[in-house]
Amino acid sequence: MLSSKILNDCAEVIPLSVLIYKQRFFHPNHHKTPVSNYVHIGYIATRPGAVRHENLPHGLFGKMQPGNLQTYQSWQEVARIAREFSREGKNMYRGVISFRIETAMELGLNDFATWQQYAEQHMATLAAHNGIRIENLCWAAAFHNEKDHPHLHVVFWDKNQAIMKNFTHPEIPNRIRKQLIKDTFAYKIKAFCEQRDLAKSGITEITDQVIEQFESHMKSLSPRAFREFQQRFEDEDEDSLLRLPKHHLMDKQTITLLASRLMALRNYMPKTGRLAYKLLPPDTKKQVDELVQDLLEANPYLSQMTEEYVQAKLELSRLYTSDPEQLEKQRIQYQAEAEKRIANRILSTIRTIIKLEKDVDFHLYQSERQTAMAEQLLLELLHLMEGLTMTAQLDLDEKLKVIGGDLSKQAKKEWLLRHKDQGLEQ
Repeated sequence: MLSSKILNDCAEVIPLSVLIYKQRFFHPNHHKTPVSNYVHIGYIATRPGAVRHENLPHGLFGKMQPGNLQTYQSWQEVARIAREFSREGKNMYRGVISFRIETAMELGLNDFATWQQYAEQHMATLAAHNGIRIENLCWAAAFHNEKDHPHLHVVFWDKNQAIMKNFTHPEIPNRIRKQLIKDTFAYKIKAFCEQRDLAKSGITEITDQVIEQFESHMKSLSPRAFREFQQRFEDEDEDSLLRLPKHHLMDKQTITLLASRLMALRNYMPKTGRLAYKLLPPDTKKQVDELVQDLLEANPYLSQMTEEYVQAKLELSRLYTSDPEQLEKQRIQYQAEAEKRIANRILSTIRTIIKLEKDVDFHLYQSERQTAMAEQLLLELLHLMEGLTMTAQLDLDEKLKVIGGDLSKQAKKEWLLRHKDQGLEQ
């Protein structure tokens, strides 16, 4: 048994849940892996909850070579490297390190700078257990300041990798987790061991068995909180974790209002014919347009994703024209495209409502179903605009690479002329 002093210290300072570490990689030979890795870096750098650098639209940091910690000027520069690396059939690892908020505070991880320092201090552990020499390690990370579970998303790779890896033994992430616990909580473990008459000669003698005992003790201080925390991170992969934060981007009042607006809008729908935005009567289309505008005004993240989509498409247009009047027309067109996408997704939900009305049970639980459908619609809209934005940015990056690559001036001119009409139609 630990002394009452140690127990009290632990309980007063933290209902400590030991850190969780997750790791995986997409198969290097899969044709979608390069694009997936590119998009993943964009997500972790720009998602809600990602703490961003001052005066930059992202929060990515890391190292492409030994030396000082880097603040990347754009997440795309890292994503391009990772994509090209993936195209060579090499492995890019994705990791997540997470604590409960109480644990992070107790460890002094209370701002962006300390989380960057923590990542830098412990990347060598991730590299060593994955067989990467420190001089060959490249990595980038983003800190997500989630309310109950602040965490780091990390991508890392071996720039001199010679042999493709198709499998990582589950014991490797487990060993990384144990080493991170040992290094992160060294002072707590030492006190724990001294009370148990173990490893009095030094922290280096602590075994995996002692680490497991320490974990069990810390979990017992707040078992319910730890189970919730553990389930959140151990039952989800890092892509799922990136989707989950969208829930806190929607307040209850907005969802309730949207539910009532959907039911009111349903009454404007034509009785016959296909339910599509372009086929709606003018009065009905006006009602849909008003709802789209209200949603963009009420949800800053949806508005942000829409604006980033428009800007990415405008950058594509600037490859073909610098005429301000033409660019303004393009901006209006791209904004309309995005809003039409949102409108059609709203109509999809209304189609579902119409089908459900034929179900007797729908009227018994109408209020609950309305709320659930409104929340689902908002989640789908956020996911839709994220996907459109990332696709537009990826398209822009690909075309910039072609234009700025090894083409001669004449070839670039011919390429631009050949694609000009296509570009202006997008």
